[in-house]
Amino acid sequence: MGAITRTNIARLFGSDAIRRVRPLSRSVDGMTPHKLYSTVALAETITWALLLGSMALKYSGITEATMPIAGGLHGFTFLSFCVATMLIWVNNRWSVGHGIIGLASSIIPFATIPWERHAENKNLLQQQWRFGAGSTEEPNTFPDKVLALVLTKPLLALVIAIVVISVVFVILLSLGSPAEWF
Repeated sequence: MGAITRTNIARLFGSDAIRRVRPLSRSVDGMTPHKLYSTVALAETITWALLLGSMALKYSGITEATMPIAGGLHGFTFLSFCVATMLIWVNNRWSVGHGIIGLASSIIPFATIPWERHAENKNLLQQQWRFGAGSTEEPNTFPDKVLALVLTKPLLALVIAIVVISVVFVILLSLGSPAEWF
């Protein structure tokens, strides 16, 4: 058969096979804004429950062993929810008020799911990404360009996001418990 070329793929799978197959770098297949937001909202709620349960164990004198684990999981998920909120804020062109409420919902225990459901009911969660595969829209602003990078190079964006979130996470850990900040 020889090299894998567009012509050979077309011969094997039909002439429209090239159009049906999108390269990974241009795709966030299956992860719509709504699916991403509902996933991180649920994760944030679960980690809130773990954190509050660990706090109950700590302050009742049973054990402090679960606090570092629950606190770390919750902190990382909190930052991830904030990143997802900002991506969807840009993608769906939320107002400043909606964006701030979305970010604030991560601070209030168990508020992310009601906020996500409210956003869904108000049609604030589009089903498609603006700069995803097949989009003809061009990014103009810096936030749009960041979103386009995330959507066109998801693996690179994931690595960058994990590094940035991890750096912020380590900085916050070095500052100690949020209760000690004030």
